[in-house]
Amino acid sequence: MKSGYPALVACAVLLGALSACGFHLRRPPNLPVQLQVIYISGNSGGNNTALLRSLRRDLAAGNTQVVDDPTLATSILKITDVTRSSSLLAVSSAGVPVEYKVYYRAQFSLLVGNTMLIEPQALVLTRTYNYSISNAIGNEEQEEGLYGAMAEDMAQLIVFRIQAAARSAIQAPAIPAPAAATAHAPAAATRPSAQ
Repeated sequence: MKSGYPALVACAVLLGALSACGFHLRRPPNLPVQLQVIYISGNSGGNNTALLRSLRRDLAAGNTQVVDDPTLATSILKITDVTRSSSLLAVSSAGVPVEYKVYYRAQFSLLVGNTMLIEPQALVLTRTYNYSISNAIGNEEQEEGLYGAMAEDMAQLIVFRIQAAARSAIQAPAIPAPAAATAHAPAAATRPSAQ
């Protein structure tokens, strides 16, 4: 048993250090009842595919059911635009490209019942990578890998925005409880409680 103790201590120290620098393990979202049946609207193809897949996975990991029929949903997450682009960031003294910056932009909104909980807004992520003029395939693979990672990060950012908006709305409150949740409840109990 003692032989495993240093490894446990090392893991605890590493997790503490990562937390101190801002890193947090991915946690499943805990959303209020108004957002627990959600439909994700967006064209599944092109730049959208990786983001939609990550959003479905991240939302379904918590207390939320992602449905394929918007008529069954209590909320609708609309992904209206996803764009990817790159630009030259630096060149060598000989004028040879040495560094590129890639951009990942997503526009989204969130409708809960008849309430626009999140107005259409855009988030942008950027990353940089070193460019090798002699390895075109490697450059392309590196760029695609960054886009894939940014799609996952973007999904997590959107989920964070949803959680923050839901918390604010419940405290306000700005979003009504769904009819199914209040049909048999007394009037005094219809206001959603903070989670």
